[in-house]
Amino acid sequence: MSGRRGTALIEFAGSLVLISTLFTGVFQLGQSFYTYNRLVNAVRQGARFASLQPGTAASTGIVQKLIVYGETNPAPTASPLIAGLSERNVQVIIADRKATVVIRDFILSGMFYSPKLDGKPSVTFPITGAGK
Repeated sequence: MSGRRGTALIEFAGSLVLISTLFTGVFQLGQSFYTYNRLVNAVRQGARFASLQPGTAASTGIVQKLIVYGETNPAPTASPLIAGLSERNVQVIIADRKATVVIRDFILSGMFYSPKLDGKPSVTFPITGAGK
């Protein structure tokens, strides 16, 4: 009987390692999906904004600010909506009566895996120039 006293503790320790790893992986995957979804929504909002602007050439910087900070005229101390995202990661292409917004060279930060997003997400809207 005395030889079996520590087996429950060893089984618990082994299970704890396995369950902790599983929970950490699920958390990391969920965090990555959440961040990517926020990025897709910001890009969609920026592409839609660019498609409605009559002066498309001048609105490139404004669209970049809208995607990164969530507003067209952010305060100098404003922080990005998504950690690590900057205006240089946002490419705005206005051609052929279409406004396309693409994310370039952005790394989703993670504990175990940090995928690089280059060309994704990308959203295109036809330019209407109707204004707001």
